[in-house]
Amino acid sequence: MMARVVACACAMGVLATASAASAEDRPKTKAHEYSAYEKESIRDALAASHTIVDPSPEGKIVEDIDIVTLDVIEKRDPAPGFLNVFHAKTRPYVIRREVLIRPGEPFSQSLCDESARNLRQFHQLSLVACLAERGSRPDRVRILVLAKDVWSLRLNWDVQFAGGRIEYLELVPSEENLLGSHQTASGLFTLYPLSYSLGGRYIIPRMFGTWVAATASASAIVNRESGHTEGSYGGVNVGQPLYSTRTEWAWGTPVTWRNEVTRHYVNGALGYFDSRRTPANDRIPFEYRTRTMSIGPSVTRSFGWALKNDISFGVDVIRRQFDTFDMSAYDPIAVDHFVSRYVPLSDNRSGPFLQYRTYRTDYVRVLDFETLALQEDFRLGHDLYARVYPSPKAFGSTRNVLGAYGGAQYTWALGDGITRIGLESTAAYEFADRPEGREAVTDAAVEATGRIVTPRLGFGRLVVDALVRNRYRNYLNQITFLGGEGRLRGYPTRSFYGKDQVSYNFEYRSRPVQILSCQLGATLFYDVGDSFDGFTNMVLKSSVGAGLRALFPQLDRAVFRVDLGFPVTRGYIPQGFPGQVYVSFHQAFAMPAISGR
Repeated sequence: MMARVVACACAMGVLATASAASAEDRPKTKAHEYSAYEKESIRDALAASHTIVDPSPEGKIVEDIDIVTLDVIEKRDPAPGFLNVFHAKTRPYVIRREVLIRPGEPFSQSLCDESARNLRQFHQLSLVACLAERGSRPDRVRILVLAKDVWSLRLNWDVQFAGGRIEYLELVPSEENLLGSHQTASGLFTLYPLSYSLGGRYIIPRMFGTWVAATASASAIVNRESGHTEGSYGGVNVGQPLYSTRTEWAWGTPVTWRNEVTRHYVNGALGYFDSRRTPANDRIPFEYRTRTMSIGPSVTRSFGWALKNDISFGVDVIRRQFDTFDMSAYDPIAVDHFVSRYVPLSDNRSGPFLQYRTYRTDYVRVLDFETLALQEDFRLGHDLYARVYPSPKAFGSTRNVLGAYGGAQYTWALGDGITRIGLESTAAYEFADRPEGREAVTDAAVEATGRIVTPRLGFGRLVVDALVRNRYRNYLNQITFLGGEGRLRGYPTRSFYGKDQVSYNFEYRSRPVQILSCQLGATLFYDVGDSFDGFTNMVLKSSVGAGLRALFPQLDRAVFRVDLGFPVTRGYIPQGFPGQVYVSFHQAFAMPAISGR
C-alpha cells in the first residue's frame, strides 16, 4: 500500500507538470459574492475615497496602494467607540508589505487575490478585501486594501465541560498587535483536573522588515494536588516560509520539547483502565510519563507558480521516552495488557529526509464554511506528497529504520461549495539488526478522509465529513481517542480509544443572521464513530444534537461554538443527564488536509 501511494504521488506529479507546460502558468481564483457585512464595509471605504471599482484592471499600471484600516469598534458595532483608545490599530506599512504588487507594476488579479489571502492568515485581522480602484488615467489603477483589526489587548480563552466539570481551560492574556506591528506577547495558562501549566509566548511574524518569522514559548506544568512542578514544554522556531506562490526558497529551524505526565481524562476526571483479560475491575490509572524532544531544520526549493513543485531536504532528530509509574499494586496480567497496548513505546529517530510535493495554487473564495460572513480561501486541484527518511543507528536512532510517507488529495469546487478527498499512508521498514520474530514493517498506517460542503442553499449548507484510519502495524503503540466535543459529541470525552478509527459526521449549518455587526448561526448534527483495536472490534456509536455559532468580527475570525449532543446508541448512554454541553471556538471538526508528516 505504501509503495503504491508514493508511486502514485510521484507519477501524478510528473504528469501534472507535463500537462501544465502548454497552459498559462497563472493561479486562478473562483470568487463568489461578498457578504452583506463585507459589502457595506467596501461601499463605505470607496465612498470615503470618492472613487469606484475598476471593472477591468488587468495589466494596467498601479499608481499607488491605499490602505484603509477599520477601527475595532465602529458605529455599527454594539460597543462604545471610546474603547478604541485602548487598542493599537495595525500600522499601514504592516499591511502594505504583504501586498505582492508594487506601484509602477502592472496590476495582476492573481497577485491581488493572493495578497488578500495572505492577510487573512493573520489572526489580528478579520475582514480583508483587496480591490482595484480607477486611477487618474484609463490605463492606471490604484489598489485598495481594506482590513479590520480585531481587539488586540485581550484574554483569549477556550474551555471544555464534561460531566458537569471543567475538563480543560485555556487562558491566554495577550497583546496581539504590539504597537501596531502584529507582534504578539502572550501569557499561557492551561488547567486540567489534576494539573495546570503557566508560561509565555512571543511571536514576530516579520523580523527587521524581512520575511523571516520567529516564535518562542515555554511553560511549566504543576501538579494541582502536590503543588510541585511535574514537567515543562515549549519551543523555538526561526524561519522563512513560502510567503507567496512565487517565493523560491523557504527554511525553518524548529526545536520543541515536552516533559509531562500524560493523563487520559473521561468526564472531567482521570480515566482508569480495566483489562478484559482479568475478572476484576483493575482500575489502573491511565497515566504515564512522557518525555519528547524534536529538532527539524529544513530547506525547501519551490518551482512554478500556478503549478508548484517543491523539493525539501532536512534533518529530523526525535527523542521519545515513555515510562509508567509504580504498578506493583495491580494485577500483573492487567498491567502487561495496559503497557503493551496503550502506553507508547520509547523510540529515538535521527536522520535526513527528502520530500517532494506538487500542488495547484488555484483557489475558491467562499462564505460560511468554517466561519461566518467573512471570506475564506480553499486551495483547489491536486496536492501530492512523497517523503523518505532513513534513520540508522549510526545517527543515534534506536533502530535501523527506513520510513516513507505518501499523501494524495484532490479538491473540487461545487459552485460555492467544495468536495475534497484525501489518502495518506506511512510505513517504517526495519532493515538491519532486527530481533528475531519482529516483522520487517513495524509501523504502517493508511488514512482516508473526505468532505462534501454543498453550495449555499436558501436555508444554509449541508456538510458531510468522514475519516477512516487503520494502523495495520503498530509497534510504537499509537492510539486515537474519540468522544466528546469533536467528532462524537454527546458521549463522555475521549471515552473510546484504540489504534484504529472510523467516524463520519453530518451537519446542517444555517446562513448567518446579522445583528448590528455580529453574526449568529445555528447547526444540527448527527455524529457516528468509534475508536477500536482491529475492525472486528468496531462498534459504531452515534449521537444527535444542535448548536449555536457566533462571530464577533471585533474579536476574532473564528466562530464561538456551543453544542448540545445526545448519545443514542443503546448500551453506551452514560448515567445522569443524557446529553453533554460543549463550549469552545472553531467548528467541531476542521477541514481535512494532508500534511506531509
